[in-house]
Amino acid sequence: MLVVLAAGGAVWIGLPGTQKNELRMVTARVVRGDCVNKVQATGTLEPEELVDVGAQVTGEIKEFGTDVEGKRVDYGSEVKAGQLLARIDDALVELDIKRAEASVAQAKAQIISAKAAVKQAEASIAQATANKNKADRDLLRAQKLGVGDALSQMEFDQYVNTAESAAAALQSAEAQLHTARAQQANADASLQSAQAQLAIETRNRDYTRITTPVDGTIVVRQVNVGQTVVSNMSATTLFLVARDLSHMQIWASVNEADIAKVHQGQEVRYTVDALPNETFSGKVNKIRPNATMASNVVTYIVEVDIDNPDRKLLPYMSANANFIVEEAKDCLMVPDTAFEFHPPHSLIVPGQAESFAPLRKKEKANEGDEEGENGKAGASAEQHKALGDDALVIWKKAGKYAMPVRVRRGLGDGTRSVVVPLEGESLSEGDLIITDAIGNSGSAVKPAEGERNLFGMNRPQRRERSTGGAAPKPGQNANRKGRPGPPPM
Repeated sequence: MLVVLAAGGAVWIGLPGTQKNELRMVTARVVRGDCVNKVQATGTLEPEELVDVGAQVTGEIKEFGTDVEGKRVDYGSEVKAGQLLARIDDALVELDIKRAEASVAQAKAQIISAKAAVKQAEASIAQATANKNKADRDLLRAQKLGVGDALSQMEFDQYVNTAESAAAALQSAEAQLHTARAQQANADASLQSAQAQLAIETRNRDYTRITTPVDGTIVVRQVNVGQTVVSNMSATTLFLVARDLSHMQIWASVNEADIAKVHQGQEVRYTVDALPNETFSGKVNKIRPNATMASNVVTYIVEVDIDNPDRKLLPYMSANANFIVEEAKDCLMVPDTAFEFHPPHSLIVPGQAESFAPLRKKEKANEGDEEGENGKAGASAEQHKALGDDALVIWKKAGKYAMPVRVRRGLGDGTRSVVVPLEGESLSEGDLIITDAIGNSGSAVKPAEGERNLFGMNRPQRRERSTGGAAPKPGQNANRKGRPGPPPM
């Protein structure tokens, strides 16, 4: 009796015989498309350059400027370099400018006075020099004449005192000249200081006009009209201007296990939640070497350059990025589970069961190791030749049976793999490939004890779990090969 029920890719096969032979074949269709091996990561869209526009003076925000359209600047406003964003009250700055201008004028007056004092001191030196020269000549004549009847001692002493007084007067005039010149130098320094302060206050007046240094879009506005801005050691941020949002970046966090697959210039395809039906692309710019660790997971930030000509993408959107490692286009693909399936003899097309039957691990002790040189346990030379060293077998549904198809496995994306049928094999888009066969008890069909799957990837044998010397818990078999562990499967 044969009963076939097709629903959701599963087919019940009732083979002649007892109820225990009833199996359900789980199938999937062969599809044709592009297979992409990729590294997945999440990230954030960031402006390529973000300019922090701040305030360097303290004061009240009096008004905002206008954007390129003549509207009051706000979030999202387009602005040009040098354009006014806001104006701070400059009343106090104007007073400081007037004070600095007065200081400059006072310093200039001091310089004029100091120059006059220098000239007066120079004139005094000239007069003192003349007096000293006359006194020296008079003293010289008195010394030649000597004290006697013609020149009394008192008169001689008077000549000496006059010469000494003239010398002292000259020294005093020279000291006055040095003082006057020092005052002039001080006045010059005061003028320079006053002029520098005037330049600072004039510059502060310019700082009351907050302008943008670059063309861009206002991303953040952190002040309102009437708000007082207090400038301290660091400039207060008023606006954040994103430069040219037609070119942006994705800052993606890539796990350390995948970072070796990422390189500069690599293609990246990404989507954003706001536009789930659109896929965008970009290129890897750089990998930042400073890793971050969170919950013992190490990640690296990868910068991806993207174009945004239509301005659809906005800063700080979340991006789901796929770094393209390898890609195959227009290929036949099957689920990876198809390579792990191995049918029982009852499902294999009559006449081919013996050719593809699993072999016992060891039939004789002197036949060598479990696996042959090509990794196919105990396979004969004829079976090696039939399969090929790099060939695998998948099973195509043929009515109520499983038909073997020899293929070579290619690129995989973690879920599906590319397959290329060997010469003489038939495999087309839409064919049903068997991925599993489940019996009445609900357990998947597994290889017989001591058998290996020659037609796909073999799972590693399960290691026995030890109790660490403690008494085995319920459900454990303490006598299994002399070691405690789970009960036999």
